[in-house]
Amino acid sequence: MKTINFPGQNTVETVPGVQMQGFAGEQLMVTHLFFEAGAGPTAHSHPHEQMTIIVSGEVEFTLGEERTILKAGDLIAIPSNVVHRAVALTVVEMYDIFTPVRADLIEKLNL
Repeated sequence: MKTINFPGQNTVETVPGVQMQGFAGEQLMVTHLFFEAGAGPTAHSHPHEQMTIIVSGEVEFTLGEERTILKAGDLIAIPSNVVHRAVALTVVEMYDIFTPVRADLIEKLNL
């Protein structure tokens, strides 16, 4: 059985102002993220399907040409290979779920 405790896990700064923790199974992974206000990765895409769950705060999400503001309790589905970006409008806590597992994040998080 594979388990972790996110509050006890170290975080890794993936881009300035964004801290991440992660956990992976064989075909699915989840990352727990903490954004400072104004922080976020550059626009990007990947072949992995992604879902994002906002735990707290507000984030401006761009998916392709569409923009929306997400807040606590909101979820967004991100199809494979669609350019997207999240910019925190406040301090934000959120989870990203990916399938299949992202090897680049496994390496970055030392999982």
